[in-house]
Amino acid sequence: MAIIRPFRGVRYDPSLVGNLSDVVSPPYDVISPADRAYYHRKHPCNFVRLVLGEDLPDDDDRENRFTRAKRYMDDWIGRGILKEDPAPAIYVYEQEYSKKGRTFVIRGLTVLVKIEDYDKRVVLPHENTLAKPKSELIRLMRAARANFDSIYGLYRDPEHVLTPILDERASTPPVAEACDKDAVRHRLWIVDDAELIRQTAAFLADREIVIADGHHRYETSLAYRNEARALDGSADGGQPYDYVLMTIVNVYGKDMTIFPTHRMVRNLPDGLASGLPARLSDRFHVEPAGSDNLTEAMAARDGKAIGLLTKAGAYLLTPKVDTQPLIGKPRALSELDLAILHKLILEDALGIDEAKLKNQTNVVYTRDEREAAARTMAGEFQMVFFLNPIKVETVLEVARAGEKMPQKATYFYPKLISGLALRRM
Repeated sequence: MAIIRPFRGVRYDPSLVGNLSDVVSPPYDVISPADRAYYHRKHPCNFVRLVLGEDLPDDDDRENRFTRAKRYMDDWIGRGILKEDPAPAIYVYEQEYSKKGRTFVIRGLTVLVKIEDYDKRVVLPHENTLAKPKSELIRLMRAARANFDSIYGLYRDPEHVLTPILDERASTPPVAEACDKDAVRHRLWIVDDAELIRQTAAFLADREIVIADGHHRYETSLAYRNEARALDGSADGGQPYDYVLMTIVNVYGKDMTIFPTHRMVRNLPDGLASGLPARLSDRFHVEPAGSDNLTEAMAARDGKAIGLLTKAGAYLLTPKVDTQPLIGKPRALSELDLAILHKLILEDALGIDEAKLKNQTNVVYTRDEREAAARTMAGEFQMVFFLNPIKVETVLEVARAGEKMPQKATYFYPKLISGLALRRM
């Protein structure tokens, strides 16, 4: 089902830029304004100039951060700062990090994946997306004709058929290595052996790929493909714009990690917000809880409880009944605390519908529990809902059932780094 291809990666030359840790950056959609300035200062050739360049006062349709990204890329290639690998290849990509005294290693493959409409059931989404980033990203694709950031995809390999290929290559010195701000080490190896590439492509040919991270990138690439086809009249499926850069990881890898994304709520009528715990009592067990150990108390409920924190108190919200009839979705989705929160609380109890979610009228997202609690207690938000981590296998189940989780459902950690290898179209 999934068609993959090798590509000639464009990579930094360390002899000209020095330590690669100084020139790589996070993907564009997790770079804060402070990070944007930080990476611009860090090195004159930092990759942020391509993925999220600075906006200038005199920018217009002909001169802007998107056109400058194209000029930076062309200039760096012309000067040898970026070099295209001599032969098409697939790339083994590794992330290594430590947490609470344990070392985690995640390995995947960076490849080109043929773009397919979602209804073909080849590349599957698992969550809805926000509108704004897509409009900006397509401007960058039009200007640069390149994939700077990689999409993060998941594939099924319960027998670990591809693992020996990844492990064997990772036992040799990498061609690129960088460390990010979170002390995650990112490494890259080239696989240009034609037979290994054929074996890998053949194995993946009958499998779906679920988008773990990068729905905006995929949907923008799909829109760009359609736009390019309309312009040149080609729909043979073999053009450069028919493929997109993707790093795919086995969903059965033991070290894959998803962090929850919490929901901070604001701009509600005071009476609607203050009376929420009482109104939820028909559908939920509402139990007072300590504000200092709310997430620990949630975990003790086996992931079945949602945490609610307001200035007036903290609560555990546990559904009283089977939620599937109320939510009207397959069990894999309807039993998730995230789906329960969005349907039964945000939508039904607070009137925050899909349009308001997409426009972030009432809900702001954060992974930082302390930030969420502090901003709520300071009065910046009326309440925050804390969620439990989602199992990686559940992401696959939901996508294969043809369903989508609400936006910002998952945060796969670590994020892929940008700048180890880009792809020109």
